[in-house]
Amino acid sequence: GVVDDFGASLQMAAYRVTLPRGGLDRSKWAGRPPPLAPEDLHTGPRSDGLLSTDEISGRYSAACSCTPAPTICPSMTVVPLGADTIETWRTGCVFFPPFIGPTAEGAVRTRNPGTNAFLNPQNPDPNSNLMTFSADGTAKSGCCCGYKKRRTSQKRAFHKVETRDLAGTWCGCLCIPKCNWVFTTFLFCTRKKALDEDRYEESGLGCALGLPIPISGTRTRVYVNGLPTNRFDGGYDCCGKYIIHRYRDPGCAGGADFSRGHPPAGSSSFFAKKLC
Repeated sequence: GVVDDFGASLQMAAYRVTLPRGGLDRSKWAGRPPPLAPEDLHTGPRSDGLLSTDEISGRYSAACSCTPAPTICPSMTVVPLGADTIETWRTGCVFFPPFIGPTAEGAVRTRNPGTNAFLNPQNPDPNSNLMTFSADGTAKSGCCCGYKKRRTSQKRAFHKVETRDLAGTWCGCLCIPKCNWVFTTFLFCTRKKALDEDRYEESGLGCALGLPIPISGTRTRVYVNGLPTNRFDGGYDCCGKYIIHRYRDPGCAGGADFSRGHPPAGSSSFFAKKLC
């Protein structure tokens, strides 16, 4: 609408803005609209007979998984990001000879319209890499033997990881099955510094094959459909691998190689923990 400025020839535009519950946090970056509160995301019961993202949310487990790599005793957490969007976080012990160790991988998935299957937007093929949920509490993706929601699982809400809570010292590893000419594990320790609500700066040192490798760069939070996620993008790591960083919480991060748009089988796997 407009507001008449006491008969002047110019008029002022007036806009109505809906603020999140609890108001604005003055300490946060004001470069984009504040996200809606969990209770305003409309994740509850649906009238079309499909499972709501609130019903889907929770903790799942399985005996094994083959995506993105052969994994033993994987677990998965699902949180709603809206009526048709979820964020998943998967962990387990990867077995990719000669490498055996922890793995973590996450994704933001959007509903395939009219179904309980959720697409991975990073995969260029919309008909593959679907994760399908059922009313009996199961979830299946690709050749995975299937996840089952835990009996004690509670419904989950999305909790945004703040960059100020990521600040500190991090250590981790990057497994690189194919690095042009060698299989190697890249170990590193870095310091992170928050630049604003959606960006942080990282610098430190890594080591591969006994050689020191400097690390530096800035990562930026990814938004999906205007809603924040806990994924941060920002550049290439060792050997030109585009390793995304996803955060389960302010103290644990994981990711995979997205240099080809989605993590292919045998791709690089990243895992890190905050020390202090």
